[in-house]
Amino acid sequence: MTGTSTLGDKTSQGSVAKQQSVHPREDGPCEARPQTVFFAVSPTTTDRSSVGQVAVDMLPDEVLLEIFDFCKADPMDLRDLSTFNSTWMMLIQVCRRWRHIVFGSPRRLDLRLVLTDITPTRRRSLDIWPPIPITILSIPPDPMYGVDNIIAALEHRDRTSHIYISHMNGSAIEKLIAAMQEPFPMLESCVLDSIDEPVPVLPETFLGGSAPLLQSFTLLGIPFPTFPKFILSATHIVRLELFNIPTSGYISPDVMATCLSALPLLKSLSIGFRFLPSPPLHVSLPPLTCAVLPALTRLTFGGKIEYFEDFVARIDTPQLEQLTMTFFMDPTIDIPRLRDFIGLIERLKPFNHARLEVSRWAIKIKFGSPGRVKLKIQCETLDRPSSMTQSFSRPPPLLPHVEQLEICESPWHPREWIDDPVMGSSLWLELLHFFVAVQDLYVSEKLLPPVSATLQELTGERTMEVLPALRNLSLEGLQPFGPVEEAIKSFVASRELSDHPVVVQAWERRSSPVSV
Repeated sequence: MTGTSTLGDKTSQGSVAKQQSVHPREDGPCEARPQTVFFAVSPTTTDRSSVGQVAVDMLPDEVLLEIFDFCKADPMDLRDLSTFNSTWMMLIQVCRRWRHIVFGSPRRLDLRLVLTDITPTRRRSLDIWPPIPITILSIPPDPMYGVDNIIAALEHRDRTSHIYISHMNGSAIEKLIAAMQEPFPMLESCVLDSIDEPVPVLPETFLGGSAPLLQSFTLLGIPFPTFPKFILSATHIVRLELFNIPTSGYISPDVMATCLSALPLLKSLSIGFRFLPSPPLHVSLPPLTCAVLPALTRLTFGGKIEYFEDFVARIDTPQLEQLTMTFFMDPTIDIPRLRDFIGLIERLKPFNHARLEVSRWAIKIKFGSPGRVKLKIQCETLDRPSSMTQSFSRPPPLLPHVEQLEICESPWHPREWIDDPVMGSSLWLELLHFFVAVQDLYVSEKLLPPVSATLQELTGERTMEVLPALRNLSLEGLQPFGPVEEAIKSFVASRELSDHPVVVQAWERRSSPVSV
């Protein structure tokens, strides 16, 4: 590398210029030539005539280490993790001193040797490196791609600290499970994701039945029925995610609550069951004493509401800050009330702000600013959207508290469903009549036609049937003339006659009052 480069403008206030020159170094490795870096710094913001130069070689090891610290990739970002090796390998090739600094602070710099599904891993190929921790990363384009390389990487059990294996089918998972029957004494995080069904069940001997250093554990679509026993050997878990649990991996609410009580450091918990029809859950009475999760701040659940009610009745979460719930509704059965967990969510107030997102088969409500409680009602049959509101035979605990409500379409679904005749005024009336305290209503442009058509029906004796406290109606894309505006005029006129006037104004989405 030759030549000189300059960073910054010397004429600008507080400028820093960087120059590089190349010269041989006796202690430099043959594979790379070192560089000397000079920093030209103005001592004051007014005197630009006195400029000094400091060679980077003159910086102490502690300062260089601080600089190297900024070069670290984010170990939680898989995009950064895929280039993790090149980051620190570039530093150690500059000179022997930099190599000593980097390898002398493996924990500070979070050094890892990332082995991927395209890495032809053999033990001899790793002997050239110090015994730094190994991260195994696999997000293959094909479910069976690179399985042999990953299995070879898993042979380094005594150095493996992180495992991220995703997008695997049942055959690949079966091979990987067979390679993970021995203990991984250094393992800190493990992610296994299957895209197939059925998937082999994780045996009791998975990870040798013990993971003493495990802090983060994620299973997606992979059954692990002996998980309650396994968790007793992994009491340092901080983050636990069990998503898309199939029937073969079912764990009852009482067993789940009991085993989680063995995790005093658990901060984030996610439990989600596969979206498949299943027989009603027989809810049992909760015990007199609850399992305490003292550090839990975030709880995410997806599945039958009966399971959730039974589960939260058995736990105490004094530090909970965020609650996300997705309930699968079967329109052929009676849905129980949503009040059993009122004590759990009361601590997450206030709930005077909310955003309602509607799609063909789901209703999502986000409460608070920012959203601390999220409730999603998901329907199993797409041809009966009204079934999504069956659970609201009585107002859910939070809806009567909302004073500012934003209604918008889901960003993940096409517009066509909005004009579907089955998404008629009955659905909107069912939804809106629970918001008895709403004073300010904001409606997105795409939902103006169905919402305005619904409001137009509220005349005469029905004028105050929904939104009795409404004072301000803000509409996105409001135009002077048109069918939507005529429908709104009819609604406003009816409110005027009932002595409950409503002010209509244009709304720009970027000025949304609800930040969730």
